[in-house]
Amino acid sequence: MLALHSLKKQFTGKVKLIYIDPPYNTGNDGFKYNDNFNHSTWLTFMKNRLEVARELLRDDGVIFVQCDDNEQAYLKILMDEVFGNINFDSNITVIVKTEGRRYGNLAKTHEYILVYAKNIYQAEMYELEIQDKKFSYKDDLGGFDLTDLRNQNTVAFNSRNRPNLRYSFFVDEKNPGKNNFLKVKLENEVGLTEVLPVEINGNKSVWRWGKDKSKIEAENNLIARKGSDGMIRIYQKYRSSSTMPKTTWFDKEFISNKGTKELQAIFGKSVFVFPKPEGLIRKIIEISTQPNDIVLDYHLGSGTTCAVAHKMGRQYIGIEQMDYVETIAVERLKKVIGISTPPSTDGTPQEGNFDTGGISKSVNWQGGGDFIYFELAKWNETAKEKIEASKSLKELIKFFDEMYERYFLNYNLKIKEFREKVIKEEEFKNLSLDEQKKMFVAMLDNNQMYVNKTEMADKKFGISEEDQRLTEEFYKSEK
Repeated sequence: MLALHSLKKQFTGKVKLIYIDPPYNTGNDGFKYNDNFNHSTWLTFMKNRLEVARELLRDDGVIFVQCDDNEQAYLKILMDEVFGNINFDSNITVIVKTEGRRYGNLAKTHEYILVYAKNIYQAEMYELEIQDKKFSYKDDLGGFDLTDLRNQNTVAFNSRNRPNLRYSFFVDEKNPGKNNFLKVKLENEVGLTEVLPVEINGNKSVWRWGKDKSKIEAENNLIARKGSDGMIRIYQKYRSSSTMPKTTWFDKEFISNKGTKELQAIFGKSVFVFPKPEGLIRKIIEISTQPNDIVLDYHLGSGTTCAVAHKMGRQYIGIEQMDYVETIAVERLKKVIGISTPPSTDGTPQEGNFDTGGISKSVNWQGGGDFIYFELAKWNETAKEKIEASKSLKELIKFFDEMYERYFLNYNLKIKEFREKVIKEEEFKNLSLDEQKKMFVAMLDNNQMYVNKTEMADKKFGISEEDQRLTEEFYKSEK
């Protein structure tokens, strides 16, 4: 959560796609709480992170959240609250195990991906290839058809077109788009008669909606091109069901054991339970981003999202709080790039064979590139880990003096009373070791779990000059 918050200064409003595969709260996925609040705790866990995620998204950004039946219905309601139900796009069904996986009395073959937009009117998704359609014009925005315009000033309206739903398009000559294409803007006709008004004929994607939505449709779905004859022609993005991703995905590349085999090929053994296959993440990235867009996955797991984004020429950010991020995700990205492990005897990275599995062949991946890996500098978090690793009350008591001398404790904790009285009482001794550990953890100041940037020069934290320099560069970054 802290790592996600640390991105806000540089990346608010800059992320095009967020994909997460969070714990499903099945009781067997690492999200375990020994109380009656497991469900509400999971929802709080998700809500806190989704709220930050929404801030990070671009105005045309989208988020894909994969889940199963355990929390899907509640997650939908939660995301309606965070993103607004108007920004709900789809609930995609993904076939992940053709023979089914048993949870109850039915073998389930599928999972879900809930898709929300930051602004549903600005976010669009298209299949990479559109079949059986010839376009009047194509560019990096997609395929466009010439609209039914008689000329730039005169249009014959059909009888269904109501006057109060007519709006004019005008071309802003001062702000030409790429390749001399001029963006079309929509405004009232009032005061714009001198700006070359252009009306379109029965265009349902524009005139059947109210004015606000029509404006957004026009700004995102229309472009204007000035031809060699000086005439301005209006093109509309081709939108039909055949050009849009379907909401049921069934492909052999999406089956769950595909991801397991991909990791086995990289590491020579099974290293992760139910990793997502590269083909699934490729489809999501293809339909929702362009090269160099930023992709974020803050439940990185085995690193599939970052590996696929790297191969597809996207910028990416991955966050993972579990220790295997270094041994699995980071090592996987090294193999994607083609850095051998271990490095040479002097510690420098050595070129090796790049990852040829997953989507590598289909995107003609040839290795190369780089990435930066950071860890939050632990402080009270280290104390918490030592408490959790203790095997007995004797070890906990032995650690108490170090905890008092070295770490930050709650300001209202009565240290002397706890040492001389509480831990010696029979009531405390009769608690289970887990309950004793919880009491020790509760003494820690949760605001000091990691080293603050403003304090990293303090020698007691042991932050090297190189790490301080990298931290400064990270927080000064504009990208």
